[in-house]
Amino acid sequence: MKFSLLSLLSLVAAANGDISATSDLGQSLLSSARRLNNDNNEADFTWMTNYSLKFQGCHADTSLQAGDNDAYIQTVKMAHFRLCPTNSCQTWLGSGCSSGYGDYVVDLQTFAKSYVQSQRRTREYECQLYQLASCDCQESDDRDDAFNRDYCEYDCYANSKMYQDCVDRNPYEEEQGGERQKRFEPERYMECRELEWESDDDNDVQYFIGPYCSQKGTEVYLGLYTDEYCTEFADSTNGRATYKTLTSSELPYSSTSLITNDCVSCIEVEDLNRRQEEQKDQNQDDMYGNDVEDADELSEQCERLYESSGKCEGSLAAMEGSANNNACSYILGQLQYTNANGVVHRKSTGSTTANVFIGVLAAAFVALGAVAFKLKKKLADAEENRSLGSNDSKEKALVDNEVKPVDEATAA
Repeated sequence: MKFSLLSLLSLVAAANGDISATSDLGQSLLSSARRLNNDNNEADFTWMTNYSLKFQGCHADTSLQAGDNDAYIQTVKMAHFRLCPTNSCQTWLGSGCSSGYGDYVVDLQTFAKSYVQSQRRTREYECQLYQLASCDCQESDDRDDAFNRDYCEYDCYANSKMYQDCVDRNPYEEEQGGERQKRFEPERYMECRELEWESDDDNDVQYFIGPYCSQKGTEVYLGLYTDEYCTEFADSTNGRATYKTLTSSELPYSSTSLITNDCVSCIEVEDLNRRQEEQKDQNQDDMYGNDVEDADELSEQCERLYESSGKCEGSLAAMEGSANNNACSYILGQLQYTNANGVVHRKSTGSTTANVFIGVLAAAFVALGAVAFKLKKKLADAEENRSLGSNDSKEKALVDNEVKPVDEATAA
């Protein structure tokens, strides 16, 4: 029966035309979609500096897998993103752009980790820009002995509403011997990872934090789990209540999405401090001249995600003649897509044949359930009858033994 059931499920999948990312075929397609095609096994990604990344949605892909001894359920969380021409990418537009784009799919953990790291570097760049333009905290010969750069930068950031998050430590508290408070680093939990927390009791309860997709597929949040694979939430609030009980604070990114709807440029942001050191001995004219000549550098985020993703590039102008479309069937058949109004839908390529098979499968389960129930009831009734019959025989024997002495005494 197990073989027949698995065969029927295979027929349903084949009839439906969808390819699961967790299936052998799906893994093969996604793997082949990542291969580089040129002779030197190196790809030229410089074209991507003219593109921006736009998150399209995410979902959990669950499928039935055949193990050595039994079948099991496997879940893979997937993210769908699009590369749009930067000059036409619109943040307010759900799809980002309507032409000249490429669609890509990658596992959610890889996407979230690259995205959050990129956002951190971008924010550091913005903080550096603000510091250089507004803080006046550079050390120079005309500073007096009481000048402290750490204090200056802290005060400058703390007094600005928009840049208070640029402060990563409080030098005043450290000077007074206070312990530096640990900041929550979301990058650590883009992969399912154990929560580090101090417990007052001896219970070795483990909790894990990892990303998950919202029900609508438009946001990515952090949740608290009880297992190392981040599949079982710690409570009905996706772990928020338990986290607050454990730490007396709110779980970061449990109600605010890790991933925004912004168009994120594939140009790498500069490290202004490093650039300043490199050009310390150059005059202003040389510095501006070099800046004009420097080519834009591709961001690590876009390069990493592109290499790791399954691709559907039929509409990508930059890849004309060499487009990779090995993942189009999966992307079009399984993933979420966002229309112009920002509403996320799930595309379906299901056929009438697939629906028939699904109906047959459902009917088979109902029939099997009814048969199993009847068999169980018959076995229970038979067992009860045997038990009652055995008890009646024992009671009859006891009665006979008790009556016989009474009769003999009466006869005497």
